Amino acid sequence: MCGIVGLIRFDGKEINENQLKIFTHSLHHRGPDGSNIYLDKTKSVGFGHTRTVTFDTSNNGIQPMSFMSGRYHITFNGDILNFIEIREELKELGYNFKSDTDTEVLLAAYAKWGEDCQYKFNGDWAFAIWDDYKKNLFISRDRFGEKPIYYLKNEKYFIFASELKAFMSLEKNLIPEFDHSFLLWLGYNYGSLNSFLKDVVLLQPGHQININNKNITKKKWWSTIDHLVDIPKKYDDQVAHFKELFFESCKLRLRSDVPIAASLSGGLDSSSVCSVTEEIRKNPKNILRHRERQFNVFICEFSGDQSSEKHFAQDVVSNKNMVPNHISINALNITPEELNKVQFDNEWIDPDSIPVSIMYKNIRNMGIRICLDGAGPDDTLGGLWEDPYFALIDEVNFFQDSKRFKDLMNIKNEMNNKNDNSKYKFLLRKIIGPNKFSKLTTYFNILKNGNIYNYDKYNLINKSQDLYPEEDDLTSLNHFDKRSYKQFHYYNNPYNLLKGDKLSMSHGVAARSPFMDANLVRYIFSLSSSTKIGEGFTKKILRDSMKNIVPNNILSRKDKKGFSSPPNWYGKNLNNYILDNLNSSDFLNSNIFDGKKIKRDYENKSKYISSKIVMKYIQILNLTSYKNVPIIRLKDPLMAERMANTIATVM
Repeated sequence: MCGIVGLIRFDGKEINENQLKIFTHSLHHRGPDGSNIYLDKTKSVGFGHTRTVTFDTSNNGIQPMSFMSGRYHITFNGDILNFIEIREELKELGYNFKSDTDTEVLLAAYAKWGEDCQYKFNGDWAFAIWDDYKKNLFISRDRFGEKPIYYLKNEKYFIFASELKAFMSLEKNLIPEFDHSFLLWLGYNYGSLNSFLKDVVLLQPGHQININNKNITKKKWWSTIDHLVDIPKKYDDQVAHFKELFFESCKLRLRSDVPIAASLSGGLDSSSVCSVTEEIRKNPKNILRHRERQFNVFICEFSGDQSSEKHFAQDVVSNKNMVPNHISINALNITPEELNKVQFDNEWIDPDSIPVSIMYKNIRNMGIRICLDGAGPDDTLGGLWEDPYFALIDEVNFFQDSKRFKDLMNIKNEMNNKNDNSKYKFLLRKIIGPNKFSKLTTYFNILKNGNIYNYDKYNLINKSQDLYPEEDDLTSLNHFDKRSYKQFHYYNNPYNLLKGDKLSMSHGVAARSPFMDANLVRYIFSLSSSTKIGEGFTKKILRDSMKNIVPNNILSRKDKKGFSSPPNWYGKNLNNYILDNLNSSDFLNSNIFDGKKIKRDYENKSKYISSKIVMKYIQILNLTSYKNVPIIRLKDPLMAERMANTIATVM
């Protein structure tokens, strides 16, 4: 797990070696164990790499790495977890290896199979390989987007990096301008490929890029729906195979030459990961590269939270060889500096960013570099709050008349037990699609505010069509399976993975997610929806597969909470901090935001404000006070109007 950067110049100018080092160092937090650069003979191609060690702790793992007498050069972020098996296959084909790294195996696999090597990999990755013989750059991102890579291409150069902030460390003439279409993305950022930097986009999961002689070719190399598998006919056999695949995935993610821990919320997903991991560890027949006497799990607690799930997490670790590490988080103790750091690390902020960051900070301070988590099954196994009634769509064709739609809304209200307008918006977005929803939201804003805001200046309405990736042909799927597929591949899951990567890697910790295993995901999407929601439960097949492994009180839970900060927790504890900043002259007179309008809105709503909205205000405060945030350098009077209106809309 690392930070990677790269630059190819097409304009005949040489890459400044010192500037390349600065570019690389901007991602030092992702790889505190070392850094290095590569420049080709012409100095027109340059790679940078910062390293967090997971395999081969010796200097043999230093990147950028070369292979085949300097023909191939790589900068690589991630883990090819099945590299041992691939290495044995390549040895039989005559390849020799100097290191015990997955990086060298990756290079050899590319040398042997070319682009098809991607299909052999199980793990997470974003890498770039320069073929000095063919003068070709090959970039790949893993199937589901666990590891990020941003890129910028024009007539003069091609630039890539693991994070957006790296682009702000470039030479002044290379730094991209602010992209105003990002303003549409702020409130509803699920699935967006856009960034706040013009022409800098996120490479989509399962996509690759080839660059040769200024020509760039991007294509999709992976589509899960094209790689579905046969499943057993009987449900009991389906459960057994699910369990087998899940165990294999957890075992594979225990491959490491450094200590491994896990996060534990007390929910079904993280409890399953921790419990299965312990089952694997305690079996002497399982050979692990690195085996510690005890297994550390990290449990976050929120001070003053009456709905703590601490007791569920405690049930998981009881009578097992796990060491619980309790992290108590008190909003009153969170400093402005901590808020600023989290915002800068994540480039955006939500209510859970701060506790997640604090957890990873504690993990790294204990010398742990890898942390297992439970990301994924909410989207694959129907675990989101609205999934059960989306499953009902397959039972009733509610689009036939308005009554069906009303009935569905009533079901939602009963399930959610409250009338939450934001949830209605969220539901509407899921039903009509993100493209239409973004456009619709923009039109609503225009109608609401008259001619106050000049939306046409940057053609934002039309740009809303370009915010989201192209989707696979899902016409063969029912409503529930289609929605689940979209959530996992395009919207919710990629966003969560991106956030998790940046927050974990900001402290040099690599997050591994057993539920993201390629073989397991293919199997899950081959199953019928009845295996995922049934008998009054979501994630049905996971619950059935974890019997006698996960405590029964967790398997039978229906009050899903997961790892999230308590409602109104930030609003209560950070209110004074926000008000002090809102009343400051710098904020009120800002040429970035309409400080007076934002202050007025907050004062009117602070008594019942949600954590999500508090985070919006904190974001604004950070942008006006934290000088290292890239966007602060890109002041525009219209940003004040757009941001104020965005916040008013989500409130």
